Amino acid sequence: MNPVLQRRLLALAALPVALLIGWQVAHESLLLPLLLAAGAAAFVAVRFTHVALDVAVLGLLLFGYVVGNRGFAQQMPFAGLPLFPAEFGLALGGGWLLVKSAWHKELPWRGDLLNWTLLLWIAAGTARLAFDVRREGFMAVRDYAMVYYAGFFFVAQQQAADARARRFLRGCLLWGVAVLLPVYPLFKAFPEFFVGTLTVRGVPLIFYKNDLVQTFLAAGSVVLFQAAMGQRWALAGKLGAILLGGAVLVENSRAALVGLAAAAGWLALTRKPAYLKSLALAGALALVGLLFATWVGRGEWRQSSLVVMYERVASMFDVQGTRTYASEELGDKPNNNRFRLVWWRSVIGETWENAPAFGLGFGHDLAERFLRVYEFDLGEDFNVRSPHSFPVTVFGRMGAVGALLLLALIVALTRITWRRLREADETAEPQSGLWCACWVILVSACFGVVLEGPMGAVVFWTLLGLANGTPATEPADDAMTPADTPASDSAAPPLPKAPAAVSVDRAS
Repeated sequence: MNPVLQRRLLALAALPVALLIGWQVAHESLLLPLLLAAGAAAFVAVRFTHVALDVAVLGLLLFGYVVGNRGFAQQMPFAGLPLFPAEFGLALGGGWLLVKSAWHKELPWRGDLLNWTLLLWIAAGTARLAFDVRREGFMAVRDYAMVYYAGFFFVAQQQAADARARRFLRGCLLWGVAVLLPVYPLFKAFPEFFVGTLTVRGVPLIFYKNDLVQTFLAAGSVVLFQAAMGQRWALAGKLGAILLGGAVLVENSRAALVGLAAAAGWLALTRKPAYLKSLALAGALALVGLLFATWVGRGEWRQSSLVVMYERVASMFDVQGTRTYASEELGDKPNNNRFRLVWWRSVIGETWENAPAFGLGFGHDLAERFLRVYEFDLGEDFNVRSPHSFPVTVFGRMGAVGALLLLALIVALTRITWRRLREADETAEPQSGLWCACWVILVSACFGVVLEGPMGAVVFWTLLGLANGTPATEPADDAMTPADTPASDSAAPPLPKAPAAVSVDRAS
C-alpha cells in the first residue's frame, strides 16, 4: 500500500477515537482513556527495552517498589478500579505464563525441590483461605497476599530462561538501588515535598519504610558487587557496592545488618572472600567517617555518632530491653526488642492453644491478645497486623502445617544456595549475588514486616525466581545494560511474542 495513503487511513481511523477520548476526559470518564494510554505506554516500553511486555512490567515493579516503596505500592493504575501494581503485574505475568505453558504443552514450573515446596506452600495457603474468606471476607484475602505473592517466583523463573530478560530484570534492580541511595536522604530532608507535592491522585508516589530501604540497599550491594566481577565497569561497580554497604552499616536498621551478615556468611562458607574484603573496607570507611563526625562535632562523647553506632549494635542482643543506653539518639530500639518478643509470644501462645495444626487463619487479628498484655501505650491509631516476623506470622495464620512448609522451603533454599555458590566461578558471579540477596531479604523478614506486603515480597520472590531460573553455567554479562541479542538457551523452546498491550496491581 502507498505509504501516504496508509498514513491518511490511519489518521482517519484515529480521528473518531480521539474525539471519543476527548469527550470522555471532558466528562471525567477516564477508564477508556487510561486503558488506551496504558496500551500506548506498554507498546513504547516494549519497543524501547527490546523485551517482552510481561518482562517489562515485572522490571517496572522491581524498580517501582525499590524506589517508591510504600508510595508506589498504594498506586492504582486505573482510578476506581481496585487493582494495585503487584496484583496487576501478577495477573499479567501469571496469565501469560499459563498461555506460553499451554502453547508449548509444558508445566509452568520445574521439577526441583524448591518448586515443589512452593507449590505445596501455595496449595496449603489456598486451602486455609477457603475456610477463612467466608468468615473474614476481604481481610482474609488481604492477609492471604503473603502466600499468593509467591506466584512471582514462577513468573520470574520462566522469564529467566532468556538472557536478555535476565539482564534487564537484574538491571532494573540495580538501577532502582542506585536511584534509591540519593532519593532516600532527600525524602528525609524534604518530607513535605514527597508527601504533599509528589503525589498521584492524592497518594504519595514515594513513601519509605526505613527497614525496607536498608534491606534493599544491602541486597543491592551484594548483587552489584558480584555482577561487576570481570566486567569493564568492575571498579565502579565495586565502589558502588562499598558505598551501599557503608550506608547500611551507618544507618538505623538492625534487621538489614543481620541480613547483610547472612549474605557475607554464605560467601565466606563458599570461599568467595572478595565481597567480604570490600565490606570490611566499607566498615573501616564508615568508622573513619564516624570518628571524623565526632571530632568535628566536638559535642559530648556519650552522644557522639560512634557511640550511637556501638549502642545500636549492642541493642541487637538486648532481648528483654533492660540495658541502659547513654545515647539519646538510639530512640526506642531497646523497647522494640521487648515489643517484638511480647508479640511473638502472644501469637505463638494463642495459636498453640486454639489451632496448633492449621493456625488462626487469614483475617484473624494477630494483635488482639498482644495489645491486652503489652504494658506500654502504643496509641489509638495502632493498626499493624503483622507481629514483625514472617515465621511467626506464618505459624499464626497457617499453624504447624504452614511452619513446616516454610521450614522445608528454607531447607530447599539452603540446599540449592550451597550448591550454586559452590559451583559458581567468575563466569557466574551475577547469579551468586542474586542468591545472597534473597538471603538478605529473607533474614530481614524474620525481624520485620517484609514478606507480608508487596514492597518486600514482590522483590524477594522475583529475585528468587530469577536466581533459580538462571542457568548454572551462565556466562558473565553486563548486568546494568540490556543485551543486544538474546542468548539462546538450548533447554528453552522458542516462545511466542508477548501481546503488544495489556495493562494493570496492591499494597499491604
